[in-house]
Amino acid sequence: MKVNRAIPGVRDVSAGQTMVEFAMVASVFLLLMFCIMQMALTVYNYNIVCSAAREAVRYAMVHSPTSSSPATTAQIQQVAINSAVSLNSSNLSISVSWPTDANLPLQKDAEVKVSYVYQLQIPFMTPVSLTLASTSQMLVSQ
Repeated sequence: MKVNRAIPGVRDVSAGQTMVEFAMVASVFLLLMFCIMQMALTVYNYNIVCSAAREAVRYAMVHSPTSSSPATTAQIQQVAINSAVSLNSSNLSISVSWPTDANLPLQKDAEVKVSYVYQLQIPFMTPVSLTLASTSQMLVSQ
């Protein structure tokens, strides 16, 4: 039979030790989980930037300056902005160009470059700005 020899009014020391250990482990675990979520959001935003560049160059490819219904640079940029609905459009930079194709010198390419300034915010660190950029290029169809 086990005899309880605890002093009345004095708490068990192991309970306090367990609370301190849990606080240390939980803070590291939560910081790690938050960093993983931030990196997932960064990859998600990069995917949106790539998709916006791809959609804009598809539109530019069909509505090139030589087509029957040519699009302006502003219209092509608007297609990219519309494709990136979850991004802050004031942080987007979109450029449109029409370079000559390297394989077919008589043909032109449509090229759209999209870049986005993303603020990576990790607790206990100063905010870090990342530039997420993507370039998409396709042969003009007309």
